[in-house]
Amino acid sequence: MKKSSYTQLIEKKVRDNAILQSIGEGLLVIVDVDKGGKIAYVNTVFENLTGWKQREVLNKAVTDVLPREDKDGNLVPFKERVITKVLAGEQVVADLTSPFYYVRRDKSKFPVASVITPIIIDKKIVGAVETFRDISKEHESDKAKTEFASLVSHQLRTPFATINWYVELLLTQEVGTLNDKQLKYLTEVYKASKRMVALVNVLLSVSRIETGKSDIEEIPTDVILLADTILKEEELEIKNKALTIEKTFDKDIPTIIADPKQLTIIFQNLLNNAIKYTPKKGKIHLAIRLKGGTMNITVSDTGIGIPKSCQPQIFSRFYRAENAVEQEPEGIGLGLYIVKAVITLMKGTISFESKKDKGTTFTVSFPVRKVPG
Repeated sequence: MKKSSYTQLIEKKVRDNAILQSIGEGLLVIVDVDKGGKIAYVNTVFENLTGWKQREVLNKAVTDVLPREDKDGNLVPFKERVITKVLAGEQVVADLTSPFYYVRRDKSKFPVASVITPIIIDKKIVGAVETFRDISKEHESDKAKTEFASLVSHQLRTPFATINWYVELLLTQEVGTLNDKQLKYLTEVYKASKRMVALVNVLLSVSRIETGKSDIEEIPTDVILLADTILKEEELEIKNKALTIEKTFDKDIPTIIADPKQLTIIFQNLLNNAIKYTPKKGKIHLAIRLKGGTMNITVSDTGIGIPKSCQPQIFSRFYRAENAVEQEPEGIGLGLYIVKAVITLMKGTISFESKKDKGTTFTVSFPVRKVPG
């Protein structure tokens, strides 16, 4: 006997529902974009993770059912949530440096990794589908790794400082004359030791940021002087590659209240990357502008650029674009991760535009306070 259309429809609905329920992650479907987003469907994993039953959340606003908090416990407003931006048609790149939490029905919370995809019908966004999972175990594992890295880094600083001091003393030849071969070998030892010290300092910066122990010292800071100091440190490499450095600084930029260590990290990483990945006789442009209470720093280069496929991960820990690895095999992929974390601490933003073999422009913006008087 042939099944009726109604029976076939019911069977299809049952089958589709079984498939959605079997998904191993929390599933959330949002519709009614014009009304701010209403929950149209959740699966069993969603219920288990959040404590809400499907019948209790249907047609309710997602922010009422599933509040989102940042790593500091601050509630994320609806307009700043990723799902809101997806519903508005924005291209959103996952931010892997700023973990967030969902708040359960019982007000407890858990760290989340999620993927959000728009639902498009007739070229119009009518909703969104989010899958998410509890990453508590990964979170604890990362915390343990970070604390271990911090401990090891602290223990390594003293012996490396001692090694550098004695090697520097030998290189001065005050305790004995070195022949050319000895001088050459000792110079290589010194360079390697300095690289290790730089690596230790990077690991310490990462551990302090990730454990929330990064000390902030806000003092009167001359941003222009700081930028020029960093460029002077890179003077030898700039000269060796015959790079053209262009600077555009707003007139009368005042001394601001800021942490010079944080600004140093920003300038060092962005300028060092621009110099490192720009071919000989290329150009680098540094702009510093102050508009109202916001400072904008832009670093542009004519370098190798970032391939489009690599751009979503560029601020991730230990990530390096393929062409960057080819040009500089020794990098560890923490520079931009640290810059992103520092900018977040400063309540600022960082963005970039890049094309492979055409160059890259990084723009940093953050609020500033002028020195009174």
